[in-house]
Amino acid sequence: MLSARQTAIYPLVVVFILTTFLSCHRVVMISPGIKPGVEGSPLIRVRLSDGVKKVRLGGAESDILITDAASGEKIARLLPGVEWDAVSFGPQAQLRLAMPDGKVSKQHPAGIRLKALTEPEMIKVNGKIYRGAVYVYSDRQGGLMAVNFCPLEQYLRSVVPAEMGVLEDRYMEALKAQAVASRSFAMAQMARNQTFLFDVTANTDDQVYKGLANENREADRAVLSTSGECLIRGGKVITAFYHSTCGGRTAAPEEVWGKRFAQDNPYLESVKDEKYDQGSKWYNWEEKWTRKELLERIKKALPSIAGLSAEDVGEPGDIEVVEKGPSGRNVLLKVTTDKRVLQISGDAIRNVLRTRDGRILPSTFFTLSVARESSGPVIIARGKGFGHGLGMCQTGAQSRAENGDSYTRILKAYYKGVKVLKVY
Repeated sequence: MLSARQTAIYPLVVVFILTTFLSCHRVVMISPGIKPGVEGSPLIRVRLSDGVKKVRLGGAESDILITDAASGEKIARLLPGVEWDAVSFGPQAQLRLAMPDGKVSKQHPAGIRLKALTEPEMIKVNGKIYRGAVYVYSDRQGGLMAVNFCPLEQYLRSVVPAEMGVLEDRYMEALKAQAVASRSFAMAQMARNQTFLFDVTANTDDQVYKGLANENREADRAVLSTSGECLIRGGKVITAFYHSTCGGRTAAPEEVWGKRFAQDNPYLESVKDEKYDQGSKWYNWEEKWTRKELLERIKKALPSIAGLSAEDVGEPGDIEVVEKGPSGRNVLLKVTTDKRVLQISGDAIRNVLRTRDGRILPSTFFTLSVARESSGPVIIARGKGFGHGLGMCQTGAQSRAENGDSYTRILKAYYKGVKVLKVY
């Protein structure tokens, strides 16, 4: 049995991808262990699902070969349109394949591999089509994890429109900027997670990835025209954080995840974005609660954030913003309960002060006040921006593109001291 980011069964081949010599004779080195894929594009491993009891698998346009991940032994060959289920079977949570006739395969403790036998290589997982191969593993909690092994450039065809949105051609430079930022973020995660079973998740924990259905012509052009290009500082690919809307100023890194994070990511600085993101619906926002509603949300969120049981946390009674950062964002929130005083810092504040419908608060860039309405007193958060606020402001990037800025100029406005270089 394997847990999520423990040593992978799939062998990591130690490969140095060709280094790129720059005009100034500096070298950008791709981390050893990153496996090259089609046409030199590295293979990224994307976790599609985790902790589930069943994963539905099948082919899209060609036959699918299913093999044991460790031995390579053939399990089955599925025709297009035929689907089988990988299941967590029995009290020992064994990974097996369930066939349409009700039979199950023997257990596969090292996982299974699915690969299309002809081009284009596509696999259907839980109704969605993904490029590349797919592995399914068991985890120690008795669930299943599905991981898509996909060429990075193909992965970006889905990520760019999922993260930036479907945009018109006049925003092409913003789409290119997103492609370079997303590629850089992915490459940094791949270097960091080589000893684990996956590099990135398919959700907002990393980058949103929806497979083939999300691809579109404009995003494809942006990815193709920037193929292999990443943001480089000090000879390394940076972790290019980005967000939806900065509210006029991006966050300083220490405001979000502390001083150590700021030291490790010197290319992230608070950038005044003028009025570039004023067109966003999140440039200004407002959230209201009754005192009871707000305290109920705080009570529900605190245990996981504080690492305590609900009983140890106690009943919240008061909140106070006690510190703001250089960009004006709230960096320290004090919550007083009947048992203790808790301090919540940085981006975790958004998880404590959730909206009426339970969503994470749009940003930490807000003020709190009390007002009396016809229904009674309410607590009001008036804020700006959406997201953690680090790195590229996507709405700002779109405005800059519309104003004629190139994608390299857009990127250098948000990431300090970087170069845009082709690394493969």
